[in-house]
Formats: sequence, structure tokens, C-alpha cells
Amino acid sequence: MKKSILILWAVALITFNGCGAVKGLMTYGTDSSLDTIEQVHVLPRMNSVGFEWEKINDHRIHGVNIYRSDASQETQGFRRIGTVGNRYATHFVDTHVNADSTYRYTFSTFSFGKESRRSEPIEVNTLPPFSAVSFVKAYRVAPSVVKLLWKPHADPSISTYIVERSVDGSEWEFISQVQGQLMAEYIDTFIRIGHTYSYRIIAQSYDKIRAYPSHATKITL
Repeated sequence: MKKSILILWAVALITFNGCGAVKGLMTYGTDSSLDTIEQVHVLPRMNSVGFEWEKINDHRIHGVNIYRSDASQETQGFRRIGTVGNRYATHFVDTHVNADSTYRYTFSTFSFGKESRRSEPIEVNTLPPFSAVSFVKAYRVAPSVVKLLWKPHADPSISTYIVERSVDGSEWEFISQVQGQLMAEYIDTFIRIGHTYSYRIIAQSYDKIRAYPSHATKITL
């Protein structure tokens, strides 16, 4: 009974990732006779990077390891971020990246605890975020009421507008969010006479990618 519990616990340490992939605590020795992936096609997006390579013909190989380093951190080495556990698979997507960032990737094949030499590093630049909302203006519509109007973002993938406020030059703080690409107003009633309020709008897409903040609009009551 105790032995069975230990086996189940060990299996629970392994997580599954990607197309038939297994990513866990596995460490590899080196077998230089294993074929290495020489050419990889890259498709970067704002919050993901897609990879494609040719089919692996070496029947000894069981899958592919993917390694990544952050180019902005000079001291950071490559670490394994994914394992594709099927030699017939030819795709991998890294979804743990930031927009407008530079990463380096290298690949190896593996078989029975051994892996090939790693491929030459590939440098990848993810796409920049969406452009900022181009116009935003604050209006005083009552003694203690401010109305914000802005120009809807042109990108149809925008689903939300995040409203941030600064009082008397303080740090920016989230105060609300507005749903819908074409919705272009917010009314702030939580204000007091005798203060200066600055506002900015951040557009956000359906998959939670944020645009650059808009310029700030300021009003003194």
C-alpha cells in the first residue's frame, strides 16, 4: 500500500504540456549521435511565439526539448520551458512571454534520458503592444461629477477599457473598467472639490493584452 502511494506521488510531480508533451524533473545526458533540429520556423505574436520544424526521421528519438533565455537578463542562462514527447509532432507554442520583448531559444532531441547537442540559439522579438487610445478628455458636468470621453480603439480585438486615475499627482490607480470596443465614456462621481484629477485609458484585448496607456487628461475642481 505504501509503495503504491509513493508511485502515485511521483507521477503527480510530472506535468503535461503541449502536444503529447511531458515536462517535469527529467535531466538529460548528452548523446551527440542523435539528430539535432537544425532549422526552426518562428511566428511571434504579442503574448506567444509559435515554432515549426521538419519531421524527425531518426527512429531512436522520442521527442524534442525546448529551452529559452531572456535576452534582457544577461546573467540568465537557458532553461527548459517545454518538452514535446512525440517525434512525429512538429509544432510548439510558448505562451509565457511578454509583448515587445526579446528571447533566445534552442532545441534538442532526446531518447532514453539522453539528448542531442542543442541547436544554434534563435533570437525572437515579440510584437509590441497595441497602440494607445488616441484621444481622451475629462469634462466637469456637475460640481462633483467628471465625465470622461475617449475615441474607441480601432482594433476589433479590443474588448475592455481600463480607467486609471491620479489625484493631486499621486500614483496611478485603477478605478474601473468599461466593457466593449465601442463604449467610450466613464462617469466619475467619487471626487471632491479642491483637488486635481488626472485620468488615462488603457485598452485591453480579449486575451488580456494591454495597449500602451493613453495620454493623461487633467481637470481641477
